[in-house]
Amino acid sequence: MYATKRSGFAMILAIVIVVLVALGGVLLLRSSATGSKSVGDNYLKVQAELLADSATEFAVMRAQGFDHTGGNCLNNLNITVQDASGISAYDVNVSLAYSFRNPVVVGFNDACTRLADNTGKDTMILLDVTVTDHNLSTEPIRVHKRTWQKL
Repeated sequence: MYATKRSGFAMILAIVIVVLVALGGVLLLRSSATGSKSVGDNYLKVQAELLADSATEFAVMRAQGFDHTGGNCLNNLNITVQDASGISAYDVNVSLAYSFRNPVVVGFNDACTRLADNTGKDTMILLDVTVTDHNLSTEPIRVHKRTWQKL
């Protein structure tokens, strides 16, 4: 009839270790979920930036082939980009402003007439490209790019 005293220290230590392992697992799952969302958002943002570069080149190409005679100017381009299934993914808006040497501008239409005479003679285009998404992510994606391009 000997009674042995058993210490409860081992059980308390075991409970603390189980709680710490559970907290580590929760943090690991939370980190992996945040990481995958971040990778997806970065992918869509880079895709929008590359689309802005492509829209810049397309706008320059369209401006070079645009008929400026008669006082017409290419001032805006609105492009809707669709994904492989035909659903609208991005909207691209491009605004163009022209600059050339010795402009004598009386009115807006006169500037377009002068542009036809000065195309290729140090004519520059200021392009403002804005790319916005159609709810591709939980956070809105918007990329703005402003560049000077030679016409």
